[in-house]
Amino acid sequence: MKVSNKGFTLIEMLAALAVSAIIITGLYGMLTSVLNTREAAQKKNSENALLMNFRKLIKADMAQLYKDTLTIDGSGENSKISFTTSNSIKLEKTVPVDVTYYVDDGWLIRRETSGELQYEWELRLLPDTEDLLALSHNGYRFTEEYDKSDTIIQISFRHAGHTFRMTSGCAMTSEGVSQ
Repeated sequence: MKVSNKGFTLIEMLAALAVSAIIITGLYGMLTSVLNTREAAQKKNSENALLMNFRKLIKADMAQLYKDTLTIDGSGENSKISFTTSNSIKLEKTVPVDVTYYVDDGWLIRRETSGELQYEWELRLLPDTEDLLALSHNGYRFTEEYDKSDTIIQISFRHAGHTFRMTSGCAMTSEGVSQ
């Protein structure tokens, strides 16, 4: 009876192990890259959704803004924009409320109050926000010199290192009736 010495040598085993390690390292690198790309895309989509929702909210507020109620306080590091609007987010209906947009502790905040209904409510809209600036349009250009008769404003702010700018205007009279 003849004994067979078929099998792998130590060198063949080491070569197979080295090739396997290289393949596994490459696959791990690809998987890590795909997961990082997916995470970055989800974060960007989330930020874009927040920004789009803010844009819809401020435009709805401004479209129902009562004329002659808009005030812009640019005295601090960030502007404060206040006005009366018929767009109540808290009550989810058309009712006159006082709204203020401002930045506090890195958050863009919308504060809604109603003296008549006796409530105050704050909604934190965007984290990592700074440099809120409101400019009003005087008929010729946007300026920091606000006049009560101005009904178009441009709001800009920095969010996560990028500057965003939007323009909106008033469509209501001081009594809250569409013009």
